[in-house]
Amino acid sequence: MTVKEVVIAAATSLGIGKFVREYIEGSSVYGMKNTELLLDCYNMVENELALDYLPLYAEEEVETQTGVVPYSIFSRKAVRILRVSDEWENSAKFTLFPEYLKTQQGKVKVAYTYTPEKKTIDDNSDYLVQASVRLLAYGVAAEYCLASGMYEDAAVWDKKYKDAINAAYKAAPCRRLQSRWWA
Repeated sequence: MTVKEVVIAAATSLGIGKFVREYIEGSSVYGMKNTELLLDCYNMVENELALDYLPLYAEEEVETQTGVVPYSIFSRKAVRILRVSDEWENSAKFTLFPEYLKTQQGKVKVAYTYTPEKKTIDDNSDYLVQASVRLLAYGVAAEYCLASGMYEDAAVWDKKYKDAINAAYKAAPCRRLQSRWWA
C-alpha cells in the first residue's frame, strides 16, 4: 500500500478527493494545502498505530566484539527490544540501557518493534498486512477533521478508525484448543 492511496482515500471520504487528486497529478495547485495537511495526518496516524495499536516488527543480525549493541546501528528506530538470540537461534540474555543493549559477544539477532520514518506522498507504507488502506484512511480523516476544527466530524471518523483497529485485532490468527472429549 502506498501513502498516496491512503491520502486519496481519506480525501475522497472527506469530499475533497478531486482537489487532492488533481494536486497530486500536477494539474492544479488548489489542493496543495489540503494534501500537505493530509500527509501530516498520515504520518501521525501511522506513528500512533505503530506505537499504540499494531506494532511493526523487525529483526536484524549484528556482530559485536564487546557485547554492546548501540540502538543507532539498527536500520529502524527501535521502540522495544523483544528478544536477542545467538547465531544458532538460542535465546541470549540481554540488559537494556538508554543508548545500547548489552548481551553476549559475537553474532546476535535482535528482534524489536519500531516506529516508522516520516513519509512523503510517493513512499510506501510500513504496513503491508496488518492494516488496510481503509483503516489508515479513517485515522487520517479523523486527524484532518480535528486539525481543521470540525470536532463532530472528527469524533465520527475516530469511532470508525477505532472500530477498524478492533476488527484488525480480531482478524489476527488465534490458536484454538481442541475440546477435551474425555472431560
